[in-house]
Amino acid sequence: MSDNKSHIDHLLSNEQKWQHSYEQPISYAPLVQLANSSWVVPQHFLRYKHTLESVNEVLESIEFSAHFRVLAAQKGEEIYLQVAVLSPDNYQKSASVNEGKAKKLLFGRRWIVEENLPTSELIQTAFLALKIAREHEVRELFQLIQDGSISTPFNNHHDLPVMAQNPELVIANSNEVSINNIIKRVVFADAAIELKSHQAVTAEQHLFTVELQCSNCQLSEFNNKTLAFLTSDASANSFLHGFISALVNTSNDYVSEQFKYQGFTRFSKNVAVAQIGKLSIAMRSPSTVGLCSMGKQHANQLNFEIDSGRAPQGCGQAIGGFLAAHGIEQPENAHLYPDYL
Repeated sequence: MSDNKSHIDHLLSNEQKWQHSYEQPISYAPLVQLANSSWVVPQHFLRYKHTLESVNEVLESIEFSAHFRVLAAQKGEEIYLQVAVLSPDNYQKSASVNEGKAKKLLFGRRWIVEENLPTSELIQTAFLALKIAREHEVRELFQLIQDGSISTPFNNHHDLPVMAQNPELVIANSNEVSINNIIKRVVFADAAIELKSHQAVTAEQHLFTVELQCSNCQLSEFNNKTLAFLTSDASANSFLHGFISALVNTSNDYVSEQFKYQGFTRFSKNVAVAQIGKLSIAMRSPSTVGLCSMGKQHANQLNFEIDSGRAPQGCGQAIGGFLAAHGIEQPENAHLYPDYL
């Protein structure tokens, strides 16, 4: 233990390696040497105490598109993230084809940041917030011409209670139009789309290839993009659902490749999955971590504090009913919620 202790003292005294006051190791935290000879304290042996200032410090290390900015704000004791979007009005056409649209400043939904949220999860929350904000834009860029008017059937603003109370108005029927007919009525990012090919792979797998005709889209990954996607049948309705899924997936892939933390594209497909697995084993395997008895006590206490604090307040009765529906009186980890269940 003495060797590890000397390493951790050096790590904690070096501001270049340990500079964040909002995350500190528990007592007797293990120090793990990685394959590149770096010494680290794994995140599950750290205590976190985020403030608005610390959240902003983390956000300053995130890089992404200039049109989307993740912000941190606070209301009362609650800290949250929110995406600011600088975007043209998706529901208003330009006066002419060559005239650029004026941009509006919009804000996405709020994402709560818990005080003890691990910094890695905070970064991932920002990543998810950007994906959802861009998906919102993608869904509004999809337009369908119907009866001389333009609709955005995949947007997030439809009245769900009305649809639930009148399902017969929106359930698919057998009198649908052909795919060729529906494609002529589809517009994405103010431009038409072109069906390049349709192949029946199996009876339940149809492969469509579509080319987008937009060339000046703010979401640049869609410019003259060719998309291929599978559907379960060859109906126009399945085509439309498959098409919007392909559009959203394209946006998500863009975020994965462009989102950086301290210059590192964590979610890129260039990150080797097997190597992530090796790194995880190095920082979590009992044989490499080598916790002493006191370290285990402090680690168990930290895990208890985190897990027990996640129970939603005022929901004990609902959780009891949830467990009863599965024939469970007490879950295996009931000890985490002594005043709850």
